[in-house]
Amino acid sequence: MKNMKYITPFLVVAISTSILFGAEENPVREEIMKAVLEKYDANQNGTLDEDERAGILKEYDANGNGSLDRHEKWALAKAVSGRQSPKAHATADVDQKEGETSKWNTVGFRQANTMGGGEADTAQNGRFRVFVLMGQSNMHGTARAAMLESPYNEKHDRIRIWASGRWEYFVPHSRFGPGVSMAHQLAEKWPNDTIGIIKISSGGTGIRAFEKNWTKERADRTFDGHKGSFYLDLMNAVAEAKKISKPVYSGFVWKQGGADGTKKDLADEYYDTFKQLVSDLRKDLSAPDMPVFVLTYLSDEELATRTSTGKRKYLKPVLMAHNRAGRDIHNTITVHHGKLPVEKDGVHFNHEGQIILGKMTADAVERFYKGYESPSL
Repeated sequence: MKNMKYITPFLVVAISTSILFGAEENPVREEIMKAVLEKYDANQNGTLDEDERAGILKEYDANGNGSLDRHEKWALAKAVSGRQSPKAHATADVDQKEGETSKWNTVGFRQANTMGGGEADTAQNGRFRVFVLMGQSNMHGTARAAMLESPYNEKHDRIRIWASGRWEYFVPHSRFGPGVSMAHQLAEKWPNDTIGIIKISSGGTGIRAFEKNWTKERADRTFDGHKGSFYLDLMNAVAEAKKISKPVYSGFVWKQGGADGTKKDLADEYYDTFKQLVSDLRKDLSAPDMPVFVLTYLSDEELATRTSTGKRKYLKPVLMAHNRAGRDIHNTITVHHGKLPVEKDGVHFNHEGQIILGKMTADAVERFYKGYESPSL
C-alpha cells in the first residue's frame, strides 16, 4: 500500500494518453509508453520499478500534490514523445519558434515556474543583486507553500525570481526551498537594492547534469540524460535577463550531492567536477570573484565518526568534497546546516527546515560581504 502514491499516478498517465491526445484508435498511447520505458527504465528490465516510478512523480508533480494532474501528464507526454499540448498550440505566438516557447518549460525551470507571483518590473534604483541557486531535492524543495506565513507568502517590492522566461515577484504556490527566507533576509540587509533569484533544480539529480560541457552520456551516469543540460537552462536565463535588466551576480548557492553518493567513481570525481563548474560559472557570468555557498551537512571532524551505508554508501566522500571546496576554492564558503526538521520521509526538509536553511544561507552571505563590497560584487 505504501507505494500506491507512486504507482497510481503513473497508471493514470498510462490509461489516459488516448483521451489526452484524441481518438481511442490513435496509436500514440503505445508510442508514449515505449518512450517512457526508454527514458525511465534505468536498469533496462522492461518495466518500471518503485524508484523509477517515484522519479517520474518527483520530476513531473510540479504542484506537489502527490499525483499528476492534466497539465503534468501533458508535460510528461510531451517530454517523451516530442508532442505539444493543445494549450501550447493555442497560446503560442504564430511568429514564435517552438524552441523559444519551450526553453522556459524544461525540467530545470519546472519548479521555479511555480514560484512566480506575476510579472514584475526590474530594479530602477540601487543594485539588482542576483543569486544563482542550483541543486537537487533539498534545493528544489518539497516544503509546502501553504505552510508559509507573512511575509514569505506575499509579494515584496524588491524580491524577484526568474519564472516562465521573465522576472516575477517571488511568491511560491506549491513547494519551496531555501531561496524564500534567504531572499527576504537579504532584502533587509540591502534596503536600497533588489534581490533576484535564478533557480535551476531537480530532485535526485547528479552533478553532471549541471556541468557546462554537458553530454547525455555523462549525465546518464546518474540517469539524468533525459533532463537536458541545466547549464544551458541557466545561460538561457542569463542571456534573457541581460536584455531586460542589469543583474549583478552576487552569489552561487549549491545544494546537491546525494545522487553522486551511489557509486565510488562518481564520488571520487565530485570535487574536480564541482571546481570546474564554479570556474565556468564565474567566467560566463563575468563575475570572477563571485562567492560560492555550498550547503552541506557536517564538517570533516563530524564525518570522521560516520559511515555511509545503503544506496548512498559513497556519500561521505561527496560531503568531504563539499568541505574541501570551502577550503581550497577561492571565495567559497561551506555552510554546515546539520540536522534540520524534515518531512515524514526523514530526508527532505519541511517548511520549518527550509526557512532555517535559507536564513543560514543569508547569514553566510552577510558574513562574506561584511567589510568587502567590491565593485565587481
